[in-house]
Amino acid sequence: MLFLPSLPFPAVARACVLATYASTCLLFNLHDPQPSYAASTTTTDGYGGYDVVTQRLKSCPAKSNCVSSTYMEPPNRYVSPLEITDREIAFERAVRDVTTNSNIGNQNQNAKILPFAVADIVPKNYYIHLTTPGTAPGSLDDIELVFTDGDIVNVRCEARVTLPPPPFCIQKNCINGNMDQRRRLEGVSSAVLGLQGADQQRMKDTAKWSPIFFNSDRVPTGVEYDDF
Repeated sequence: MLFLPSLPFPAVARACVLATYASTCLLFNLHDPQPSYAASTTTTDGYGGYDVVTQRLKSCPAKSNCVSSTYMEPPNRYVSPLEITDREIAFERAVRDVTTNSNIGNQNQNAKILPFAVADIVPKNYYIHLTTPGTAPGSLDDIELVFTDGDIVNVRCEARVTLPPPPFCIQKNCINGNMDQRRRLEGVSSAVLGLQGADQQRMKDTAKWSPIFFNSDRVPTGVEYDDF
């Protein structure tokens, strides 16, 4: 907080100080982390991105720490849905697994599993809502899963407190955009549910990750382009 002197202070100078302070806060983001848009959605506890009317997961808000398998997401907010073979069996197993492994406040919690709690389960909609500690101290992330009749599970993870994204990532195979939320989704899908992304095998077989900086990949020549 800015304290101005109580002694006589010219009005113009006082206004200049206030303007400078305000612009500095905007430039360097000195204000507290802001709650994301998650609190305005329609799940039973008031958080999450599940629309009870359409029974689908909502797209991530533009200015949020969020990833989802909604097909309209840009690359930095998109994750692959999970692959299943039978909706009924997969949902029953998921309910069993999240109930058994819910470990926030559990004295026998498994340290190798992402800490999470069950927030809501709606069997008639094949919907599961979990919460897990977020990046900001004392905050939560909402993890949601909707089991569809198309042999996939749509997923979504959104932070309740939005933090500025890092300008780049240096970890191999990382995607610059909400990596914390990606890791939390993966922690639940693989370690707890034993499910893999629908595109995981294709990514292993054909995808090639190339760094933006210090990239040693050969640049195609004009001759190669003429061959097409």
